Amino acid sequence: MFIDTAVIDFFANEMVLAKINAEEDSLLKEQYHISGYPTSVLTDKDGNEIDRIVGYLPADEYLQTLRDYSNGIGTLDDLLRRAETETGRPLYFEIAEKYKYRGGSDEAQLWFARVIEAGDPRDSLSGESRVATADMFRRAKDYDRALEEFSQIMSDFEGTMFAQDAEIYRAIVYRQKADTAKAIAAFEGYLEHYPESEDTTYALRQIKKLKGEEEEDE
Repeated sequence: MFIDTAVIDFFANEMVLAKINAEEDSLLKEQYHISGYPTSVLTDKDGNEIDRIVGYLPADEYLQTLRDYSNGIGTLDDLLRRAETETGRPLYFEIAEKYKYRGGSDEAQLWFARVIEAGDPRDSLSGESRVATADMFRRAKDYDRALEEFSQIMSDFEGTMFAQDAEIYRAIVYRQKADTAKAIAAFEGYLEHYPESEDTTYALRQIKKLKGEEEEDE
């Protein structure tokens, strides 16, 4: 629960706060396509989504974003109106991200594709778009398509953070497919290629689990 006094005052006087445990209320989780925590969904009086905040923000930024959304600033509808007269890859990317978190995977893929088509297919914005698209396939359990996309990213963005992200995601997909042998090999390959990665501990734990070994007490 919030402890910042400005946030407490905001919800006491400007907006109504309803805290939901998405793990228990699966219907609301599905209705609003909650895929990460924390997620704050701003709705109208009828429960229709205005927009959302995924993850943590500093208190002042969090409150300003909610106020902007309530005034129609920075929402998906606002961005789509801007895209009718404006062009720009950052705008396209922001729209794609909005759709992604709302569960609009088809629309998100279209806007991520526009990001890539409008610029250098090997720059950072294209890399982020490619990884995000591949991850949507993973979340949709289209594992073969996800593996294809992550493998291609590893090749196209060799030596970059996008290749690194794609490699560990590929290992995760094999684990989700219950292809234990390939998952172990993929995690071990990741550790060999990126021994200093911040995900090293995670990869080691996954290998131990996949091999049926008990984890040591932390």
